[in-house]
Amino acid sequence: MNKKGWSLIATLCVILGISGMIYQGFDFEKEQPAYTQKWTFGDDELQSLSIDSDYNVNFEFIHSPDGTNYVEASGNLPQKSIDKLTGTTIASQSLALHFQEEYVIRFLSFNFRSSTQHVTVALADPEQSLNRISVDLLANNGNFKALRAKEISLETKSGNLSGQNLTADRLKIQNFSGIISLDEIAADTELKLTSGNVKLNNIKGSLNSEMTSGDFSAQDMKGDIQVTGTSGNIKISDWTGNGIIKSTSGNITIKEQRSDSLDISIHSGNVALSADPEFQGNYDLRATSGRIEAPDSPSVTEDLIKVRSTSGNITIK
Repeated sequence: MNKKGWSLIATLCVILGISGMIYQGFDFEKEQPAYTQKWTFGDDELQSLSIDSDYNVNFEFIHSPDGTNYVEASGNLPQKSIDKLTGTTIASQSLALHFQEEYVIRFLSFNFRSSTQHVTVALADPEQSLNRISVDLLANNGNFKALRAKEISLETKSGNLSGQNLTADRLKIQNFSGIISLDEIAADTELKLTSGNVKLNNIKGSLNSEMTSGDFSAQDMKGDIQVTGTSGNIKISDWTGNGIIKSTSGNITIKEQRSDSLDISIHSGNVALSADPEFQGNYDLRATSGRIEAPDSPSVTEDLIKVRSTSGNITIK
């Protein structure tokens, strides 16, 4: 087909597109139906709560205002999804919530509205918790507040995850691309992030963080840590615990730490540590290409701070 033929087809498509939008009334942001659904339960009748969502989710635990235990979900969804949600019940001490988008192809009808689903768990006993919480947000954002469970798992493929005042035996967070920000966490925490940043504050419990690309920053931490990154800066301050920290490219900065055992290695970048007045062990510092500045080892105990750098400076002061 010659160029004139292709141009004619393209022109016809544009005309049909405009005609379709006029016929549809330019339906770019049609509001989905609103809903509120509530599930009540007795003590120990709910132990597991899972959420799968095609939307952003705000999820929180509260002290019950009326003395009853309940889960409440609200927001805007396609009617078919609301109908499925209405038919959902607590079974075998478990509740599974599915917030599903309705993928329907209509002739040139567009919907750019981003909806957020709200989930609230109200417990009469403020010390009560669940056994397991699992949230999969596909490629959406999540905000989590005051969750309490033995195991908490939060996941998104692309989006931001933020958590405040979370309590668990084990907290696991996975994100392919986005930001993970946590504040007031009491849990042994595992983080996995491919591309993005991690921001932590007031963390109690062990921490294992694996990152490929992005910056890691943490302050006010109590617990042993293991942090690995391929590309990005690592900054830690006001930390009590022992740790293993490894990076391929980027700077590692640790301030105001109280540690008796550190194993730090970096291929390209600088390492800077605060001198810990309570450290009574030995420094084992080596840089293939770079400058080393550190005080003499106290050598009172067998404790060890070990730092290796291929290209970069090592500073303890």
